[in-house]
Amino acid sequence: MVDFFTGLQPLQAGETDPDRMIARIQELDRSKVIDRVLVGYSSTWPHNHATAPFALALSQKFSPIVAHRPGVMPPVAAARYFATLDVLARGRLAVNVVVGGSDKDLRRESDHLAKRERYRRAIEYLDVVRRAWTETTPFDHHGEFYTAEAVKIQTKPVQGQVPIFMGGESADAVDFGARHADLYMLWGEPFAGTKERIDRVTAAAENYGRQMRFSLSLRLFIGDTDDEAWAQAHAVERQIAEATGTTTFLRSSSSDTSVGRQRALALTSEELHDDCFWTGLTKLLGGFANSQALVGTEERILDTLGRYRDLGVDTFLVSTGAEAAWDPALESFLARAKKELGT
Repeated sequence: MVDFFTGLQPLQAGETDPDRMIARIQELDRSKVIDRVLVGYSSTWPHNHATAPFALALSQKFSPIVAHRPGVMPPVAAARYFATLDVLARGRLAVNVVVGGSDKDLRRESDHLAKRERYRRAIEYLDVVRRAWTETTPFDHHGEFYTAEAVKIQTKPVQGQVPIFMGGESADAVDFGARHADLYMLWGEPFAGTKERIDRVTAAAENYGRQMRFSLSLRLFIGDTDDEAWAQAHAVERQIAEATGTTTFLRSSSSDTSVGRQRALALTSEELHDDCFWTGLTKLLGGFANSQALVGTEERILDTLGRYRDLGVDTFLVSTGAEAAWDPALESFLARAKKELGT
């Protein structure tokens, strides 16, 4: 079985009328191929703790992955919030735990911990959250970052525990994911790099007696011919290049010192890898997540996805265009991919 995710910023920056947001949510709710939708987190974006519940109330199948930073609320409050939301979502919820790559963005929300400390805090945070979801009697917690007494929540997640998704390339990120992630989210890389990352995370998870699933994030540019697909990709490249120096498209901040960003930028020394893995947008966007792309015909991209599938990837977070957004034009190809890759 192969799952497909996509991303969504339900309420765009500056929007004060939710009608277009409602249309975007309803469009995704109609999709027969998208299994989950990542609703991201930034200290400057509309708050996903408001937009995700709103989206759930408007939809029947829409299944959000709500990005969440440990530290923006205490762990018991987070456990209660996500358990309640999972009940209201009828079990459609997942949480993307984001420790944070940009110190500048974290400081906006009064988080001044160094990155290694943030990962230690995140492990403790999830320890408390998972225990709150599963314990049947009150418990106390006295840790490095949090103290809580007589912890008990009356509403438990419909799923028992809300699935935890995360990503990250540093050794601290791998250890955190090995302890707590149900799905490890990888940025797009060529086959060799993807295999190396899967092997490393799998070994770390096995040390904790856990198994790991993997997703891979990619933009897709698909044409009836390779030339047509490359024309689409280069049109987007020009669109982004012409907006250089503006805030029109999301780009990685120079203050983002994450290992994942540095690894993504290292790929840009070559524009084309493997058969159709393209880094043109990655270079333009400063190593921004989900800027790596596959370009080609359906057959070429399907073969590439199949090779990633053989490496252990069973989920793909897909988008397209300059905005890295969902496009219903991908629907028929993804339906074919689900059928052919899932066998």
